[in-house]
This record gives sequence, structure tokens and C-alpha cells, in this order.
Amino acid sequence: MAAVITAPGLPHSRAASFYNDDERAMSTLPDPRSRVMTPANEPGPATPPQHPDLSNEVATLSTKLINAINYQTNLDDTLSSTRHELSASKARVRELELENEEHEELVKHGYLVKQSVVEAEKNKLWEDLTDERKQREEVEREKKGIEQELENLTTALFEEANKASLIPWVRSEY
Repeated sequence: MAAVITAPGLPHSRAASFYNDDERAMSTLPDPRSRVMTPANEPGPATPPQHPDLSNEVATLSTKLINAINYQTNLDDTLSSTRHELSASKARVRELELENEEHEELVKHGYLVKQSVVEAEKNKLWEDLTDERKQREEVEREKKGIEQELENLTTALFEEANKASLIPWVRSEY
């Protein structure tokens, strides 16, 4: 007869019949549900001696393994996310480089200018405009002065002409 160690969680009623089939005949095939089976006729201990700290150590190692697997999963997720961000960043860099090249071409051909250049040009134009306005006002004053002088001369001329023309009439009547 064989001595069988029952696995935890298996029903004890079937433990004695691992090598028996339904017809109560001996079978040499072990039950796949059993964990450890040692025939009784083998030399050595029938059950391996278990250390009380062994199950605690196995539990601790299992916990460490689970934690390491979780940490590995987190690292894999972080790596995947970082790779995705890197890919997106590289694509954005390519877009910005193309945009920069287009901008430099526009500046090179004179379609775009720096704001400081535009501001300097604008300030120069305002100064020129102010100078032109002052010159215009001065020219208009001079023009008015010349027109007034011309009007005065014309009036004086007509008065002289009238005096000269009246004098002959006056002489001839007397």
C-alpha cells in the first residue's frame, strides 16, 4: 500500500484512493491533483521534514516577487509613456525647425523685418513728418507775407496809376 501526503485544499476522502480506480484495481498512474506522492516501499522518509520558517520565507519571497513584478510593470509603463512623449517632442521639434526655416526665408527676402527696425523707421518717419509740417507752416507764412506785400504793392500801384490818370484829367479841364 502507498503512503500519500495530501495536498492542502484537496478533499481527504479521495486521498486514500489515489492509486485505485473506480473498480478498486491498482493503477500505476498518479493522480494529477496531488502534489507530492511517495510510495511506501521507497527508502527514506515518507514525508519531507518541513521547517516552520520555510513557509514564512516563501511568503516573504512571494511578496517581494509580486512587488518586483509590480515595480517592473510600473517601470515599463513609465518607459512606454516616456517614449511616447519623446516621439511627440521630436515631431514638435521637426515642426518648429520647418517653421523657423520658413521664417528665416521670409526675413531673408525682406517680407518680414525685426520690430526694432520697424520702430526705428517709424520714429524716423515721424521726425521727418514733424520737420515737413514745420517747413510747410513756415512756407505758408512766407507765402501769406508775400501775398500781402503783393496786394499792398498792387494797391499802391493802382493808387499811383489813378493819381497819374486823374491828374491829366484835372489839368485838361482847367
